[in-house]
Amino acid sequence: MSKNVFIAIGGSGAKVAEALIRLLTIGFPTHKEKGVLTSVEDTLQIWRVDPDLSAGAASALNNAIKDYQELQKRLSDGKTPNNIATSRWAMDIDVRVRELNPLDLPRASDADNTEKTLRGILDSRYGDKQRSAPFLDPFYEPKDLEVKIDRGFYQKPFIGAAVMAVYADSLKEDSTPGGKEAGLTAFYNNQANFFLCGSLHGGTGACGVPILGKFIGERKKKNPNWGWRIGGALLAPYCIPPDPPFKALDEQEASDIPDSVLDGYVDKYGDEPAFSQLKQKEEKRELVKQILRGFFADPQDMEARARQGLSYYKDHSADYFDELYLVGKPEPDKLKVWSNGGQSQRNPLNSAEVVAAISALNFFSEANPVSPQSYFVGASTHDLNSKKMKLYQLPSFGIRRAPTDLEIDPERVFLATAVMHHLLLQQIAWDKKAKEWANIEGLRNYYLGNELKKEEDKGHFDAAMSLIANSMLCLVDDSEEIAIGWSGQDKNQLLAFLSAADSDVRSITKQVSTRWWGDDPRGSLELGRSSIKVSTKQFGKWCPSNAAFTRGEYLRFVWSNLYGKIQDKNESA
Repeated sequence: MSKNVFIAIGGSGAKVAEALIRLLTIGFPTHKEKGVLTSVEDTLQIWRVDPDLSAGAASALNNAIKDYQELQKRLSDGKTPNNIATSRWAMDIDVRVRELNPLDLPRASDADNTEKTLRGILDSRYGDKQRSAPFLDPFYEPKDLEVKIDRGFYQKPFIGAAVMAVYADSLKEDSTPGGKEAGLTAFYNNQANFFLCGSLHGGTGACGVPILGKFIGERKKKNPNWGWRIGGALLAPYCIPPDPPFKALDEQEASDIPDSVLDGYVDKYGDEPAFSQLKQKEEKRELVKQILRGFFADPQDMEARARQGLSYYKDHSADYFDELYLVGKPEPDKLKVWSNGGQSQRNPLNSAEVVAAISALNFFSEANPVSPQSYFVGASTHDLNSKKMKLYQLPSFGIRRAPTDLEIDPERVFLATAVMHHLLLQQIAWDKKAKEWANIEGLRNYYLGNELKKEEDKGHFDAAMSLIANSMLCLVDDSEEIAIGWSGQDKNQLLAFLSAADSDVRSITKQVSTRWWGDDPRGSLELGRSSIKVSTKQFGKWCPSNAAFTRGEYLRFVWSNLYGKIQDKNESA
């Protein structure tokens, strides 16, 4: 069993966490148990480190977790409803995301740390400490000290670094707000995998990943017997926002902006998405002020920020990590809607975020890729178009905890899940009594004499397959509203497997049917470069050997058998 903690730092980190939940939903394994590829017995806890409590990325992450929780309940035995892992379909995820707000710092009095600006926090005179203003003023401009930072650090890690360092130190004690939420002391003397993820070019992620990585890494070095492992995914520029609704002012004009000017901008741009969701006029004024003073993500600065970030890791942070993964795009995707944080920042899932989530699976699977002295850099092939990716272009990942090392191919995972969806819902005559089923020996024997159980399971399987199908499409949709960076070819092929339309069902049935002799199928089923030959007779024989298996255990057994049959399309021809 592996205890895993995914630390999502900033908006990009939260989107990768969402992608990770979706991948686990559709069946991505982390180890092999009794011949079955699975993630069961592993656990996952998610920490979200971000001052932007209302971020759209947080809402999307929680929605993915709700789907995961519902899926696990549908596939469980129902006897222990508080433990969603009883389904034995996938690993146990703590459904409560740990919200670690770096602005939620220790307070000696009610007056401490109330103003959510850099000056308000670092010059709060916490306890009896000396004022820090004399030390802040030489290093920061007044506008840097005064900007509201409760929505992030606006591509300025030099602002967030000071706050993040104070916050990281507060995690040592369970009595502090951050320490109580993280519960890090519960991991003392326990093996755990910590995986940190955030951007190199932003604000929160750029300062949070190295600082928290150092914080956890120092504890690991002092206590090597605990068995902690620390990994990280660094996201180089992979998507860029459009320009804000209006331009920033020059330094002199932006130093003192009258309220009448701010109100003029609010009146003119109040219907823009970034403004329309703000209820208070003062909030809209603050957003105008941020834009006019240049506190927003500037696409022109992203590449330079990423280079600076990588240089910092090389000189100061890399030694704290067991593994580091770098993910980016040569030409970042362009987003359609501008936002500066909050609920309006609802970016689609990006193919780069899926790659970063796969790097987390590789780390959790304990498949060490290279020596501890090296970076792990996933290099794309020359024919990859990062704006129109295909599933076969995703990196494979290893499973070291299997009896022999295994390589998991993401395209094959999608194909196994899609074929399982079709076989379960379209190749079993659920409308007939179990004793009348042909070629479905395993489940027929299981349901004989218990039609009520069969009908109950059918309802749960329908709901579970709908949740799995939704996650598959959320990951590879090419609509640019749900997901971005995909060609759309894989989605179109997947839709045929997920369809209940007569023409699609007939087409697949023809391929999985057998001749009058033997169990071999008439044809093959394909997705991208992968192919599988499986018949309804072969599928019908697959059933767990234990008498009281759960719905999830049945699906996992079927899925693992399907995955084992998949080959490269050229090899199976």
